[in-house]
Amino acid sequence: MNISESLDLILESKELFGKSFYEYFLLNNPTVVPYFEGIDMARQELVLTMALSTIVQHTVKDHAAIDHYLRHLGTRHHRWTIPPDLYPMWCDAMLVTLQKVLGENWNDELAGEWRAALEKASHTLLKGYDRHAGI
Repeated sequence: MNISESLDLILESKELFGKSFYEYFLLNNPTVVPYFEGIDMARQELVLTMALSTIVQHTVKDHAAIDHYLRHLGTRHHRWTIPPDLYPMWCDAMLVTLQKVLGENWNDELAGEWRAALEKASHTLLKGYDRHAGI
């Protein structure tokens, strides 16, 4: 199974995936909890699955529009004052959730694909912070 095929499985269970991710992420990273105050978590869970689609497209196809979108999203996160040092925690929580949801389909190769994809997307997203800061 590759990253694209695993995404198809995740999208089939998007409600479970989003709920599982945020339960784990917020419980294990209490410093992020204030950033989610007042957020409609059901909506956020759906946004998360859309973000995963974008991350996979960014890895597999790497279109300029996807790169631009991720930078824009980074600028928005910067405006929401989300510190860049939270992204590694987000990636780690994402990998734990992916492993849980994908179960027996999870292996070292797939884990490596997802880690690379998440790190690449995070790097691109953080370029939006730089642009916002005028760098």
